[in-house]
Amino acid sequence: MIRVFKFGGALLKDVRGIRQMASIVHEFKCEPLVVVVSAVGKTTNALENLLSLARKNQTTALQQAYFALKGEHVRLIRSLELKDERTLLHQIEEDFYSLWQMLEKLPKNSFSAYDSVVSFGELFSGKIAAFWLKEKQFPVKLTDARQLIATDENFTQANVNWAYTKKIIDARLVSELHRGNIVLTQGFIAAGHKGHITTLGREGSDFSAAVLAYALQADEVCIWKDVPGLMNCDPRVFSDAVKLPHVSYNEAIELAFYGASVIHPKTLQPLQKIGVPLKVCAFYAPETSPTLIDAGEENDADIPKIILKEHQTLLSISSRDLSFMAEENLKTVFSAFSRHKIHINLMQNSAVSFSVCFDENPEKCEAVIESLKDEFVLKYNEGLQLLTVRHDDGKMLQKFTHHKQIFLSQKNRTTQQVLMRPVKE
Repeated sequence: MIRVFKFGGALLKDVRGIRQMASIVHEFKCEPLVVVVSAVGKTTNALENLLSLARKNQTTALQQAYFALKGEHVRLIRSLELKDERTLLHQIEEDFYSLWQMLEKLPKNSFSAYDSVVSFGELFSGKIAAFWLKEKQFPVKLTDARQLIATDENFTQANVNWAYTKKIIDARLVSELHRGNIVLTQGFIAAGHKGHITTLGREGSDFSAAVLAYALQADEVCIWKDVPGLMNCDPRVFSDAVKLPHVSYNEAIELAFYGASVIHPKTLQPLQKIGVPLKVCAFYAPETSPTLIDAGEENDADIPKIILKEHQTLLSISSRDLSFMAEENLKTVFSAFSRHKIHINLMQNSAVSFSVCFDENPEKCEAVIESLKDEFVLKYNEGLQLLTVRHDDGKMLQKFTHHKQIFLSQKNRTTQQVLMRPVKE
C-alpha cells in the first residue's frame, strides 16, 4: 500500500513540529511511503520580499532581510540538537550563498526569477527534514523534486508534463520504495523542459503530493494540517466552524476554486482521475478520524460551507464608445489578465460593462490597468471582501451580509457570492 504524506511548512517551523512529523512517519515506515514537505514557516513570503528588495536595488534592506532569514534557519537547526549539526549547517550555508548569488544577478525574465528565488525555501526544508529523519535512523532517501516533476516553462504556474513525469517517477522512486526506503521530496518546485526551475503556484505542495500519487498509482494521499480536518469555514475567522467528515472530489474542487485555503485548487483533479482518496489529517491529533475526500457525493449538502476572501479588488470595465461588452472586448480583457497572471475570483457582465474581482496586488493591478486604459473606461475599488456560501441553510448569507455595503452578488443552485465591505459607523 503506497501512501503519500504532505506536511505544510507551518507544521515544521520548530522542534515540536519536526518531532511530530517524525512520530507520524514512524507509524508508517514499514510500508511504502513518500513524504512531501513545504518551506518552513513564512519562508516563501520572506523570499518574495528578498526578490522585491533585490529588484528595487535596496541593498541595505536586502542584506538585513537575507541574514534574518538565514538566522531563522540556523536557529531551527541548532534547536534540533543534532549529532552532526555541523554538516547540515554547512549544507544550508552553501544554499544561502547560492541564493545570494541569485539575488545579485537575477534572471531577466521576472517570472523565472521568482521561481528560482522562492524555490530555495523547499530546498532548505527538505534538507532539514531529511537530516533529522536520518539521524533518527529512518531509512530516508532525499530526492530533489526538480528531478521528479517535469513541466513546461510557464513560470510561477507551470503545467505538468504528465507522461514524462510518470516515466521519471517510475524510474527513480519505485525501486527506492521497494527497497524499503522512505522517499522525502519537496513540494511546490519542479523543472521545465529546458532545465529551468519552475513552481506549481502558491500552496502548490498539495499539488506536488497529488502528482506523485498519480504517477505512483498510490493508495491514498494524506495532507497533514494544524486543524482537525477539512472545516466548513476558516476557524480563525468563524468561531462556529465545524469539521466536515466527508466530501466528494467535486465538492472539494468547488471549495478550492472559491478560495478555501486547506486544499490547493489543482490537487483533487489527478486524484479523481484514478480514484485515489485524499485524507485531511490532524497533525497534532493523528489518532482522530480525518476528513475523507473521495467520489461519494451523498454528504455534500449536509453542512453549509463558508469562504471569506479578504483584500479584494473590484475592477469595472466599460467601452469608451458605449458599445456592447461582447466577444471582442472580452477577448482583450481576458488576454490582459492572462498576460499579467491575475486569477479572476468573480466576474459579471452587463450590456456595456464587465466587472472582475481579484486578489489585491498593486503591481499587477497597475499593470493590467495600464494595458486597458486606452481602450476602456476603468473604475476600481479596493479593500473588499468576497463571501462565498455553498449549500446555504437560508440563514448564513443573511447573517454574514448584515450591515455590509454590497458591490456585486451572484447566485446559482448551490452557491451564492457577495462582494462587500463593512458599513462604517
